[in-house]
Amino acid sequence: MSGLPKRVDTVVVGAGTCGVALVSRLLQQSSRTVLLVEAGPDWGPYSSGRWPEAVLDPTIMPTDRWQWDYVSAASTGTPGLPLERGRMMGGSSSHNGCAAVWGPRRDWEEWAGAGNPGWSTADMVPLLDEADRTMEVAQPLREELTPWHQRVLGAAPSIGLPVLGNLNDLDNTVGFGIHKVNIKGRIRWNMAFAYLDPVRENPRLSIVADALVDRITFTETTCTGIDLIVDGQRTHVAAAEVMLAGGAYGSPLVLLRSGVGPVAETRRHGIDPVLDLPGVGRNLNDHPAFPLRYSGTDAMRAEMAAFGAAGGFLREEGTTALVRSSRCDGPFDLHIYPVASRPHSGSDWTFTIATAVMPPRSKGTITLGGRDPEAQPVIDTGYFNDPEGYDLDALADGVEVARQLAATSPMAEVVGTEIGGTADVRSRAALLEHLRRHSTHDYHPAGTCKMGPSSDPEAVVDTHGRVYGLQGVTVCDISIAPRVPRANTNIPALAMALRVADLTLAGA
Repeated sequence: MSGLPKRVDTVVVGAGTCGVALVSRLLQQSSRTVLLVEAGPDWGPYSSGRWPEAVLDPTIMPTDRWQWDYVSAASTGTPGLPLERGRMMGGSSSHNGCAAVWGPRRDWEEWAGAGNPGWSTADMVPLLDEADRTMEVAQPLREELTPWHQRVLGAAPSIGLPVLGNLNDLDNTVGFGIHKVNIKGRIRWNMAFAYLDPVRENPRLSIVADALVDRITFTETTCTGIDLIVDGQRTHVAAAEVMLAGGAYGSPLVLLRSGVGPVAETRRHGIDPVLDLPGVGRNLNDHPAFPLRYSGTDAMRAEMAAFGAAGGFLREEGTTALVRSSRCDGPFDLHIYPVASRPHSGSDWTFTIATAVMPPRSKGTITLGGRDPEAQPVIDTGYFNDPEGYDLDALADGVEVARQLAATSPMAEVVGTEIGGTADVRSRAALLEHLRRHSTHDYHPAGTCKMGPSSDPEAVVDTHGRVYGLQGVTVCDISIAPRVPRANTNIPALAMALRVADLTLAGA
């Protein structure tokens, strides 16, 4: 508390992918004083040597620690589904699978065409390129893949999926490719290392970790600062500008606790309304997913052991297929991706071929579960609520493609048997019902502070990320996406943050 400034020019809330990129831009291209607030721990720069090994190790996803403990309240999908989001420096970029995927041209063109000029492919490609360079994104070689991934890739052409040379080609339609990764050497190179470390010693930057932002404060609708809780004590920092980078769950929750959102909801929790903005917490998009699990064989386990013994990098992920369902009306609408994982070194392997819908038609919501910033929110992922039934049909098609892959050489010899309760789920009707009840998420929530024209009743921010009806409040993360991209969201989210930062600085 003693080092916390009383006043700054800009408060950035959240030190995840978008927050650290925003801080870097603001410090390097303006004279602002900046306070970065993070709810989780800060282990210092990478060079400190204090970062936990589990966070640095890109062969695992330590999503059971340093996270928010969010749980789905959805009526479909797996009951009580954990919705892990990073609560530490670097946010979810510190515990993800390191897939550096861009998505197709159509995503950005759809955003621009929906009344968001300045967000077209031409606007975003330079920022996507910059994100890849700064994150030291690299293309693994085929021989660097685990035997599980190499076998799936070898089987793909047999079912009509050509091997793609560049999974980030904006004009890809279908095929199987090796996705690029933000791995430096054998370290998960998270966004904090790439963006925050170079500016940590800037005298205009203050960082407070293990701190909860309760609310933004206002005089009428003009931002005056934030109330936050540090070491159990409530304090206030004055600022003319607050930039929210809490992600698809965190950013709308801060707005709601601040009295910005559907007025009936804020009043229900005893919060005085500042602005009735119905779109806050609506339009939640996440890729519904389903992992088809296989027992594997002793031969497959022996291949994995030999690969590791020879110095091979035993990453869980590595390849992704772009697939069209029977109802697809775009370049592709499914990701199919194999996973080979071990919870702990020496434990048995779990072999999976997972499917995710890209992008879903269904929409969910996030609402307050209580006034306290630590209260569990009510997150309804909304899976399969689209009236046309598109998402459920597409997911079922993807599971059938995964089964085709498993039945095709060189997979069939080593895949073993289908396990996890799906072996007897064979009819289309039974499969649809199973997926409706047991689907999971793909770690990609988006859209809850939707960017759009003022005529859009769900829009929360304009094309600069500025919250409609407020002065001094901007949202600069994946929550402003009109629709979740057909991609893993870490690199698109980073490019979005850079875009909002550039627009903010240009308008300063």
